[in-house]
Amino acid sequence: MLKIVLFFMSFGLHRDKRTVGFSQNRAVPFPRSPQLPGGSFPKRGLPGRARPRTRGSGLPGLAAPSPATLSRRRGSRAGPAGAAAPRVRRRCRRRLTGAVRAGGLIAASPAMDYAGLAEAAVDKMWRYRRDPDGWRGSRSTSEVSISWRPSEEFAGNLYRAEGILSASTQRVWDCIKPEVGGLRTKWDKTVKDFEVIEAVNDNVSICRTTTSSALMGAISPREFVDVVAIKRYEDGTMLSAGTNVEHPLCLPRPNIVRGFNYACGCFCIPLPGEPDRTQLLGFFQSDVGGYLPQSVVESFIPTTITAFYSNLTKAVKSLKV
Repeated sequence: MLKIVLFFMSFGLHRDKRTVGFSQNRAVPFPRSPQLPGGSFPKRGLPGRARPRTRGSGLPGLAAPSPATLSRRRGSRAGPAGAAAPRVRRRCRRRLTGAVRAGGLIAASPAMDYAGLAEAAVDKMWRYRRDPDGWRGSRSTSEVSISWRPSEEFAGNLYRAEGILSASTQRVWDCIKPEVGGLRTKWDKTVKDFEVIEAVNDNVSICRTTTSSALMGAISPREFVDVVAIKRYEDGTMLSAGTNVEHPLCLPRPNIVRGFNYACGCFCIPLPGEPDRTQLLGFFQSDVGGYLPQSVVESFIPTTITAFYSNLTKAVKSLKV
């Protein structure tokens, strides 16, 4: 059995290091035209490779427009008949306005409603919290109880984790809240780096989290780009909820696989009459990307959640705010 597990892990290591996104795109130079006798170069194309040309078009493979078509174009674009139509080149330039250049590539800035997506993630967290149906037990320790059910958003699982921590709600929140230079990177061994790409408003931001490699290198480093919302409620509950987004200033990086967090988050819930104890309720559903076997992913995520609660239990006692 151990040999079979190690075989699948080595398979995941071999396949998983193939990154996705722009990192695999390489610019291929055009072949240079061979020099003709006498030191001159051909004006177009390569010798022996004639391109099709349609009579009267002036362009390879393009038929000349009829007089009626030209008349309609001139009348709709330039007003009076006979006026010259604007060049297509200008239209192309306008389409590229606001584009982001990175590594020689042009990516149009996505028009995403970040605040709306964050609110939708918050609503889903409350729906998951109130819905008791369909959960199946995964594993349980003295620090956390984990259950799961099929995700509604991707071909994976939604995990529910619940534990009681011996610390105040504010103390627990200080250890897990998403902020640059916060305590999370000091105690969570899976988080290598955390950065805020854009502050949408006082409670919503675009964040990128970079994780370390896991399972002895079988799972290579990942990055997750999410819109994250922070909520505080009258009963003292604090919520951090988010979901994956795209951002023009946060393109995929070489040698790091882009993963995707679907609606996920953590509730810090104060216990009535027990100010030094807090219920931490979390929901996790992640597509880690790459080419890992599903069996490895289903084993890895509950293990990571268990380690998260275990390390947090120690952190709330030892770290200073």
